[in-house]
Amino acid sequence: MWFSASIRRHGWPKITLVILDWLALTLAAAATLVLHYFTGIDEYDTEHSMGEYILRVAILYASFPLLVLIFRQHLLYKLKIYSTGVMQFAQISRALLINALLLIAVLFFVRQDWILHSRINLLLFTICSLGFLSFFRIILFRKLLLPAISGLEVRRILLVGISKEALELLAQSMTGKNHPFEVVAIVAPHGNIPPEAGGLLTLSTVPFLVDFVPAHNIHEVVVAENDLPYEDVIRLISEARETGVPIHLLSDHFKVVQERVTKSASEFLNVTATPISHGLHGFYGNYLKRLIDLLASLVGGILISPSLIVIALVIKIGSRGSLFYSTDVVGQNGEIFHWYKFRTMYLGKHDDAHREHVSEHIQKGNRPTGKLENDPRITPIGRWLRKHSLDELPQLWSVMTGHMSLVGPRPCLPYEYEQYSGWHKERFAVRPGITGLWQVSGRSSVSFNDMVILDLYYIHNISPWLDAAIVLRTAGVVLTGKGGG
Repeated sequence: MWFSASIRRHGWPKITLVILDWLALTLAAAATLVLHYFTGIDEYDTEHSMGEYILRVAILYASFPLLVLIFRQHLLYKLKIYSTGVMQFAQISRALLINALLLIAVLFFVRQDWILHSRINLLLFTICSLGFLSFFRIILFRKLLLPAISGLEVRRILLVGISKEALELLAQSMTGKNHPFEVVAIVAPHGNIPPEAGGLLTLSTVPFLVDFVPAHNIHEVVVAENDLPYEDVIRLISEARETGVPIHLLSDHFKVVQERVTKSASEFLNVTATPISHGLHGFYGNYLKRLIDLLASLVGGILISPSLIVIALVIKIGSRGSLFYSTDVVGQNGEIFHWYKFRTMYLGKHDDAHREHVSEHIQKGNRPTGKLENDPRITPIGRWLRKHSLDELPQLWSVMTGHMSLVGPRPCLPYEYEQYSGWHKERFAVRPGITGLWQVSGRSSVSFNDMVILDLYYIHNISPWLDAAIVLRTAGVVLTGKGGG
């Protein structure tokens, strides 16, 4: 049942590629063992036991899950890459180099006897992996297996919308040549059914996927309608997650994600789309992420404690009042919790101007969420702390207590939450974070609706890679102060 669900979600080509990648790395590990043990090409000789050599290779072979993630990041499981030769070889080489660098870091920091002096293993393993992966993927899979596998099950697509991009995708589907997908139903919300849709199942309203997907054996959903209400788009995303069907967004609703996050990462060769996965339900999103939050907030709090002391002294010297600003905010599932920030304002200042400013941006929706300019409430040191997001550091306590995560949507104040539309509140499906995709993708230059869209994209694509990328980009934002204030 699990295997059939994986095939339905990912398709035979991707499943086959993962199996071939596993086989290639298995053979690469075996080749590394043979070359190292029987040739004695470095200071080790055959006096060492075979068991010791196996342990020295095991850590390299154990990198397979990591390599799959790197391959996924380099789109090596996408048609536009695995159906080419030269581009695929370049991406494989790059992915293996990144994998080797990560393993070098492990070998450097984990100083255990059984993995010392394994650099020659790493070199041999990387070279052998490149050879086996290139042979299996570029020659065996692309030339021999892909034509047969693609014909096993063509991906059946429900196309929502008739935009220019939708018609281009429909034209690709109609060619039927080297395209593992086929548009089988199209939704034309305004009743303007294009001539290209002749013979297809056409609908005037967006169906409920829970019923429509199994009835018509739909494998993927593509939303390409710019006039569709946000509520309908969010409903489609939620229903796609519930049914386990991948969904791709070509509409302008997710244009900010296409421009600032994903670029072109869809299955469709000539159409830029935003793919939505099911990260919210994964083991990482539910369990491992929380463990990482606990360890990182504890270790991070200890490491930055000298900086916290310096900031506290500067705040006390700069203006009278407490070190911290505390208030109630809205977190996961609308839960209210207490959070802390370093105080950046003078005492006794009212927030009427800020309330009006925020309300205007929420109601307008499409206006950049810039901070209130020349806010007289903010102290000079507070302005600098805000610019570099250092006022957020006390929120590490909220991470340790479980109310927040290191990465996630930002919490909001209760009076902001009261003005949210239903689809806005979807951003609270996970723990709020100290940093998030919005903060590193434009911050104050992004409109309120686009901020919510970025948060929703993050929620549905939670992964270790996405979190790591956001944390690294946050470091750049903190150092430069870009978008803060």
